[in-house]
Amino acid sequence: MTAPPTHRAIVRRGSRSSVEERRTPAPGAGELLIAPEKVSLCGTDIQIVRGDRDDPSSIVGHEGAARVVGVGDGVSDFVIGDRVVVNPTHPHDSSFLLGHNVEGLFQQRVVIGASAVAGGLVSLLPPGLSSARATLVEPYAVVRYALSCLSRESPQTLLIFGDGLIGNLAAALAPSVLFPTVKIVMVHRTELGAKWTAEFLPTVTNARAEDPWERDVTGSVAVLVATHRSGTVSSIDAAVKRLGDNVVAVHPIGGVPAKATSDLLPGVDIAGVRQANTGGPMPPAVTTFSRGGLRVALTGNRGVTNDQLTSAAAALTESGRSLDALLTHQLDIDEGTAVMNTICENRTRVVDGQLVVRLVVDIAGG
Repeated sequence: MTAPPTHRAIVRRGSRSSVEERRTPAPGAGELLIAPEKVSLCGTDIQIVRGDRDDPSSIVGHEGAARVVGVGDGVSDFVIGDRVVVNPTHPHDSSFLLGHNVEGLFQQRVVIGASAVAGGLVSLLPPGLSSARATLVEPYAVVRYALSCLSRESPQTLLIFGDGLIGNLAAALAPSVLFPTVKIVMVHRTELGAKWTAEFLPTVTNARAEDPWERDVTGSVAVLVATHRSGTVSSIDAAVKRLGDNVVAVHPIGGVPAKATSDLLPGVDIAGVRQANTGGPMPPAVTTFSRGGLRVALTGNRGVTNDQLTSAAAALTESGRSLDALLTHQLDIDEGTAVMNTICENRTRVVDGQLVVRLVVDIAGG
């Protein structure tokens, strides 16, 4: 008797993860079976593993490159061997949120359900895009969408809260999406984060949260909040308190607690603003709020369109190697799991004295 096929998966156990063998299913009608090549760990994944969120999936991971290894009946747009990226957020089917309520990419085989396949959430990757850089496709698309929303208010300064991958990626893309002379100020949680950004992007003005960073801000200000979700409202409050009527736009790009509100923005459902842009429509849904003589435009986003992912993949294929610096740790499945556990258990992005801006796990072992 032939043993059923198995694969290795990084499964969360309490506040840590472990590698285990799992039975590999065959794709059903309308489904695809994919083999992730390289997958990145994002802030949301960390929160799920830590237990800070109650998302039910036992396997996280939604940002990565994969290849098709099985095609279900009725699927005609893909063949075995195609390299693909999966849009993790289905704009019309809340039952599909990759790595949240369905099993994610931190495993050697993943079934992508018929709803996601039929909805066009699986897109081909350009042949020249490496699997490591392809882990930036989804965050690149999300960041470019957020900056496009903020650009509608023509800010003179971009104020970024959060110095992880998203914050640094936003700082890198801002001159091309906003305009070349935009001033960029980033508020950091740690001195090590500020030092890393200063080396990666010397033109960015860096400050700590406790510093008088408002002195570095000039003219009209767009606020991009790229912190963990428990820091979203406090970051918005800090910007409004310190900058007042200079704030013309606010966009939370990270998580937002359910029914989040701010006393400084009475009547505004911050989570609802973000939810209104599920799937990344353009033009975005905008909630406006008046402060003094100025109008503040509030946007947010929960995912992007498939076309935006495809465009991001093309842009990353044509870009130089500068963004590769964001991929600070590229490890195999066992080493990657160990680093993941250190980050989650110790609640730190510093491992062996080095800042982990982006952990990329080689799932395929190539």
